[in-house]
Amino acid sequence: MPPSMIKMILWDMDRTLLRTHTRGLWKDEMGKLAKQVTNSFKIVVPHLLHKQFSVGIVTFSDKLRKEQGKNGFAGEDLVKNLLLETFTDLYSKIQNLKDHKELAIKNAEHICDQVYVAAALPELRNAQDTDFKGNLMPNSKGWHIDQVVQEYKRRTGLKLSYDEIMLFDDTIENVEAALKSGVHAFAVPPTSAFTSSCWELALESLVSPNDAIAKITKR
Repeated sequence: MPPSMIKMILWDMDRTLLRTHTRGLWKDEMGKLAKQVTNSFKIVVPHLLHKQFSVGIVTFSDKLRKEQGKNGFAGEDLVKNLLLETFTDLYSKIQNLKDHKELAIKNAEHICDQVYVAAALPELRNAQDTDFKGNLMPNSKGWHIDQVVQEYKRRTGLKLSYDEIMLFDDTIENVEAALKSGVHAFAVPPTSAFTSSCWELALESLVSPNDAIAKITKR
């Protein structure tokens, strides 16, 4: 588990918690996409929530894609449905829940209700959303992280600082921008997405930065 200084762990969606890329819009069966969620993500998230850490998804998938008349799932709707499908399937495989689908769904819904989600595509919002006229959304996860920070305060009444956040993302530019703001950001190899190795190296870097850098260098 992360050290006590960490309060929130965030993941990008495409090529990070997913082994594929949705291009921000999913038109097929949700079960097919759920099969692309990495095992490490499915294992880590319930454990983090059980230990009272907060978790969230920050993605460029945007609900405005659907408002353009495109069919399928996008934005927060895509994330929430993906999580529900993923964890319903996970809990359905647990021995004492195999014959109790309603309990598996209830457990999955409990996880989904706790996950923070910020979903918006800067290019799309800056072109179509009047809220960003004169104050453009940065082409990074900066706005997304700020939304999570604000929602955290609304839910808990507590302040969340950037240095209390971990972020996993496959886009180097997003990682670099987050690092500059003080977030503990980690690059995920897009070819493998989020794995146990990503998680272990991230945790090690929080405790022993020099050791983690040495291991990464040797790869």
